[in-house]
Amino acid sequence: MNQWQAWVNVKWKPGTPETAWQNWKTNKWVRGVWSTTGNWDCSIWLDVSTPDELEEFVWKEVRGNTWVEATETRWAKQWWENRKAS
Repeated sequence: MNQWQAWVNVKWKPGTPETAWQNWKTNKWVRGVWSTTGNWDCSIWLDVSTPDELEEFVWKEVRGNTWVEATETRWAKQWWENRKAS
């Protein structure tokens, strides 16, 4: 597997409209966006080919969004998968 998996947690600024994240729906790296509980308001799941693509998304798409107050990013690259036969 060559894909990197990344999760970006987002804290919105007060008064953020419900449409603030809509442009992420068409981004080629986004697999899904969830509303979350706890310290973060939403979580974005990404498939990227390189760490540079992750950085590009975080800094241009997420941090470039005027409604984003803070982010936290975690990434992983799968080395192998243990699939059980069904």
